[in-house]
Amino acid sequence: MTLRRDVENRIALFGDLSSILGAMRSFALAELHRVGSRESAQHALLDSLAETLDSVASLLPAPAPPHADVWLLFGSTRGFCGSFNEDVMHAWQNAGAPQPAIVLGERLASLVPPGVGPNPVPGAEGSADAARTIGSLLAALREARSHAGEDSGIVVCLREESEVRIHRLLPLPPPAKAAGPVPMAYEAPLAVALAVAEHYLFHRLLALLLRAIRVENRMRLVQMENAMRHLEQGGEDLLRQRNRLRQEEIIEEIELTTRGKSGMH
Repeated sequence: MTLRRDVENRIALFGDLSSILGAMRSFALAELHRVGSRESAQHALLDSLAETLDSVASLLPAPAPPHADVWLLFGSTRGFCGSFNEDVMHAWQNAGAPQPAIVLGERLASLVPPGVGPNPVPGAEGSADAARTIGSLLAALREARSHAGEDSGIVVCLREESEVRIHRLLPLPPPAKAAGPVPMAYEAPLAVALAVAEHYLFHRLLALLLRAIRVENRMRLVQMENAMRHLEQGGEDLLRQRNRLRQEEIIEEIELTTRGKSGMH
């Protein structure tokens, strides 16, 4: 009887865990839907900004080869997303763990080896607070570049669908097409060009972060579905074990009853 109670307690625990995972799975699915919609709008905005940047690129100072790079490592705030954070950390370490580096996301920051010291920045819970997160990231980036040099480059390392990829954001890439006439503006042309470049950098970072959030939640969804299948299989095994134990108890009760009746004769 005691063994069967233990099995029944485990069945109840598996049921609770399945309910929790089901709720988390629904959250991941909802976030995937939200981030997909935001990504589409963000890419359209970024394309428009890229065209504007091309039109004022000739006004910007010619970029010099950076003597140093600031690395931005995009990780997650929450866990249970497979190797999402570990893959980014390994890619950074395989590149020689270049410094200065800024780590976005508490889960990724927890993987940084002691004494390495990249600057941690709180990550985004989801797409809804992605823009706020980029604001915090830019503040940390300005501080890092004030020490590394204002002409330092910016490199982003993030987990994408099948692998980790590294994107160079600064120096800006050359214009995608020949420059046309410079648009008229009330401000000084150089000030306008610098503002466009800053705006473009913000939205490029935001687009990359939204991509990372989508991949994070997709990996989390896969992890949850694997866990739910494991729980389902384990629950079925426990149900069979409980039924077998109950059958053994019934047989034992029948044998005891039979022996009792035999003793009466």
